[in-house]
Amino acid sequence: IGLRVTMRPESAPEVEAVRRKWLNEKLQRRSGRMTAERLEELQIALITAAVTGWEWEGELTFEGEKPEFSAANLRKVLKKLGWVKSQLDEELGDEAAFFQS
Repeated sequence: IGLRVTMRPESAPEVEAVRRKWLNEKLQRRSGRMTAERLEELQIALITAAVTGWEWEGELTFEGEKPEFSAANLRKVLKKLGWVKSQLDEELGDEAAFFQS
């Protein structure tokens, strides 16, 4: 499509730290319930911890430009382009993909 993303594996310390924070928050809640909005925030936090860079290639743009990589820009893209969030979330959980050449 024209967007190449570089990611850390799910087992990377940066990703594990966010996952532990998420788990601790859930364990501290007496009811164990979270809102859909909070779950989405946590999903975006995990993906943001995993992504280390991107390249916008070809004609693909976001809001008319090819944004530089930053955590803030990544969060904007994830919030507005659900298909990107879904694909990165899937890749994050696919350990085998990290060992393919």
